[in-house]
Amino acid sequence: MKTAAFVLVAVFMVHSMPLASQENPLLWRGSVESDQRLFLQDEREWAWNENRLDLSLEKRVSPLHIRGNIWLRHLGPSIAETYTDLQNKEKVSPWDLDIRELYAEVHGFISENMDLTVGRQRIAWGTADRFNPTDNLNPYDLEDILDFGRAMGSDALNMQWYFTRNSSLQMVYIPRFQPASMPRGAFAGVFDLSVPVDLPNAKMLIPVNETTLILPKNNLEEGSNVGLRWRSFLLNTDFSLSYVYARDPLPLATAVDIMIDPLTNEAEASAVMEYPRHHIAGGDFSGSIRRIGIWGEAALFIPKSGFDTDITIHFAETVINEKVVALHEDPYLKYVLGADYTFSGGTYMNVQFIRGFLHESGKGELNDYFVIQTERSFLQNRLKIQPLAGGLTVSDWSNISGDYAWFITPEVTWQGIDNLEITLGGYFFDGKGNNFFVGMKDKNMLRLHVKASF
Repeated sequence: MKTAAFVLVAVFMVHSMPLASQENPLLWRGSVESDQRLFLQDEREWAWNENRLDLSLEKRVSPLHIRGNIWLRHLGPSIAETYTDLQNKEKVSPWDLDIRELYAEVHGFISENMDLTVGRQRIAWGTADRFNPTDNLNPYDLEDILDFGRAMGSDALNMQWYFTRNSSLQMVYIPRFQPASMPRGAFAGVFDLSVPVDLPNAKMLIPVNETTLILPKNNLEEGSNVGLRWRSFLLNTDFSLSYVYARDPLPLATAVDIMIDPLTNEAEASAVMEYPRHHIAGGDFSGSIRRIGIWGEAALFIPKSGFDTDITIHFAETVINEKVVALHEDPYLKYVLGADYTFSGGTYMNVQFIRGFLHESGKGELNDYFVIQTERSFLQNRLKIQPLAGGLTVSDWSNISGDYAWFITPEVTWQGIDNLEITLGGYFFDGKGNNFFVGMKDKNMLRLHVKASF
């Protein structure tokens, strides 16, 4: 697969030179990026090491447009574990080639008001900034857990009808299920499953160290996702209404088996995990009130069925069977409200309230998040500073002091040379209780990011 994709990139680039003189040349643009992050804990380990070639390609032969986006990357340190592994360069110096998008778009398909797009594509829905509860067709790309809003492309049939300049109807069909990718490297365990167990002599939180995934059948009935969206413009406001019938790209545990040594209380746990289906009704809007930009987005998730987790505990000669609810049958609502404003001095501010993070599902399982970003440019936009960027989450409003988390991500960006950005920043976490960002509080880090565009 890597060899074939690499050959594809080479062919496109070679052919772009003779095509440059033609009426419809092959257009290509991209960037070279280096993203380095260093933990601030005692051991000062590298948290992230990525060097990326991001290449976008486009060929126009009216009414046909062909587009692609490919990442060629070096990722992290050596993963060699044996002397023999040193003979494999993919383990000595890991690299990856990822086809993010590759599709053909036909304008005026059947009628002049209809467009058809076929192939691997990123179908982004929603108006909020990076946190989009209505964006449920593509699976999450959680490889870099701090790159919020990133998703993978899906092989899809995408049709769009334009009724007026501002009104359209979009229909999307994705025939095969694709699960989300999980965090890697130093962040690999942030979504790991743990099970609380009450024993006669102890209370334990047991991590699951072995999982079995039950993927849906690879057929049109079990594996497909479908979506429908109406977009329009009214009263100086863009809005849309949508419906999606899709599987959650993150699995839920339907069975957990736990073995506990009664003498040492050491435990091993294994789980079976499945992907639930939802009906999702959504809506969003974006507009402005004077100089204040406003937006909102909401999605009502209606589980096709509830999910229970069957827990079996083996302790000495005793077998304990329990059943807990993994996903309630009741509908639940995720939403985002946000606004931005540029002050007279040039300072930009963006604030959002988020109900329900991407990994949270089920009635009674959603948390509240407040996110803010401020930005100010100096020296004719060559220097950009984000002094206050981050957020706060509250899991239990009746016990705020014992169940909260905050994170800040300040950064400074220098753009003194055309097409070059150098960013120095950091990620800092703290909190108490049991929520996602509390699990990151030992992962404070500094970041250096360099991007050269062409």
